[in-house]
This record gives sequence, C-alpha cells and structure tokens, in this order.
Amino acid sequence: STLFPAEQYGNCPLAMMGLSYNWTAMKSLVDQMYPNGNTNQPIGLVWGWQSLVGGGPLTAPAKDSNYKYQEIIILMSDGGNTQERGYQTQTPIDNRMVQTGNGSGTCANIKAAGITLYTIQVNTGGDPTSTLMQNCASSSDKFFLVTSSSGLSTVFNQIGTNLTKLRVAR
Repeated sequence: STLFPAEQYGNCPLAMMGLSYNWTAMKSLVDQMYPNGNTNQPIGLVWGWQSLVGGGPLTAPAKDSNYKYQEIIILMSDGGNTQERGYQTQTPIDNRMVQTGNGSGTCANIKAAGITLYTIQVNTGGDPTSTLMQNCASSSDKFFLVTSSSGLSTVFNQIGTNLTKLRVAR
C-alpha cells in the first residue's frame, strides 16, 4: 500500500494475482469477482501488460530460452470507459487507449512490444459496437462482439483454438 498509493473509492477491487500455474487459486479469485461501478479499460490493459513483462508489484514468470512464447492479452469489457482518477468522461480515457487521429496510445504500445491483443465487447444492453475496442485489437479477427453470456464460451473456445493451431512449414 505504501509503494503504490492510489485514490480509493467506495468499493475496491479484489487484490490482483500475478501470472501463475496455480489454476485453483486463479479460478477462486475470478469466482469472487463481481461487476461493480465504472469501467477503466486502459488501466486493465496496463496491468495485463505488466503481468507479462514484469513491473510494479508483478513479477513475470521465468521463461525457457528454448521455447518460443506467444504473449497474449485478452481485454474483455462490458462497456465504454466511464471513470478514472483524472477524468469522468469517456473521450480522454479512450484517448489513453487509442489516441484519436494518430492511433498512438496504450493499445499501440502493447502491439509494438509484440503482444497480441484480443478484445471482447460484452454488449447485452444493445449499445453501439465499440470502435475503440475494434481498433485496440491486433487485427479485425481478434475483436469479438458478444451479445449474450452464452456467447462467451464460444468466443473463448475460438480464441483458444486460434492459439493452439499447429502450423508445419518446410
């Protein structure tokens, strides 16, 4: 708490867990989460990025030098950016992800680092499709629009299948 002070709101999220092979602990943590409050996609992206490269309170797992890794971030959001410490309007928060006009921002920086970005917009309320989430994805086939909870399984299965495709080349 003293290394990373933050403005505290009424309801704090659960403590983060770094990358690990402890699937039981990770599943337990996810099962304890619930939607509450506003959306701040850029901060979620940065934490996802830090979990892969290390930084802040997170330590990236050791990598085997004999293995070629795919680094992937899946950003899933139920809506537009609605609040962060400095802003409570969508445009300045969106610009942290993808800068209007030049495409720079957090999404571009993550992709430039060689990390593949999948984005999933969970849209059960009939909101417009998010151009921001589309532009943040590494390519158009890595953006998914889900309009029902049952669609999430389909999307994650499709992403998993894409990540496990074996290609034999001569």
